Amino acid sequence: MPLISVIVPVYKVEPYLRRCIDSVLAQDWKDFELILVDDGSPDRCGIICDEYAERDSRIRVIHKQNGGLSDARNAGIDAARGDCLSFVDSDDSIAPAYLSYLYALLKSAENCKVSQANHFIVREGKTALNSPGNGTAILTQGQAFEAVLYHDRVDVSAWGKLYERSVFDELRFPVGKLYEDTFLFGRILLQTPVYVYGGEAQYYYVQRKDSIVGKEFSKNNLDYIEAVNELTKIAMQVDPRLKKACDRRRVHASLSVLRYMEHCPQAYRETRDQLRNEALKLAPEVCALPRTPRRDKIALFLLKSGYFPFYQGWKLYTQFRG
Repeated sequence: MPLISVIVPVYKVEPYLRRCIDSVLAQDWKDFELILVDDGSPDRCGIICDEYAERDSRIRVIHKQNGGLSDARNAGIDAARGDCLSFVDSDDSIAPAYLSYLYALLKSAENCKVSQANHFIVREGKTALNSPGNGTAILTQGQAFEAVLYHDRVDVSAWGKLYERSVFDELRFPVGKLYEDTFLFGRILLQTPVYVYGGEAQYYYVQRKDSIVGKEFSKNNLDYIEAVNELTKIAMQVDPRLKKACDRRRVHASLSVLRYMEHCPQAYRETRDQLRNEALKLAPEVCALPRTPRRDKIALFLLKSGYFPFYQGWKLYTQFRG
């Protein structure tokens, strides 16, 4: 049996798929299986998956009706034979040492069931390191929750990590939800007493303009509020002292959803006002926290002044970020 199962959900990524698969097959760690889940992709993705499977016995292909990203990942989990699991999105790619690095991190601390590597962000042809520094951090469960609440190294993304198979014995990604990683991450952290983060970037995350969460507002954007509420509820159960950090994460969630709502339908204007009021209610406390990012503080200041300066500020921030 392979030690690691790499699960790649595939849907409408024909221009990126070969690069992704090639990066997995180029690993210096050879004891793995690659599970390609063709989620009813209408392009040639399914054919490409089958072509690779014919050439490499480590590849298995699942063809299924379209059910969304969560459903595809769940199908991969159900089919996996490895002692460890790793998810790679089909428009991304991984460095040659991705699996060996994550496995070394996983085994570097007793009771660790989840390890994470730093990553690069690829946007419009430019590549940037997500977090500075390449050191290793061994975190307790409470420290891991605190870090993710402040967006400090630990992130909710399913990709870029290695999990012991037991983590998913009773967990699956929520089908039909956006921000499925955020929904599940709190429950994932409950499975591991120790979380190890490695600062060496091993994953290339591609930010596409046509990504699922990169479009105009839809009611599904509100899933993010529900997902963060789930994450913070679990964090508070683990350690009530994380309340301020939870408040900061909830404010960030409100700001993140509000940025899509400049031209939202009339039916959602009341919801927009509610999100604004909730964010401003917590603003004094959250802005006083040293670990609250400067971006959030500026966004809250602009939001207090009104929707127009808030949305103008977001546009300038987006242009500056590139």
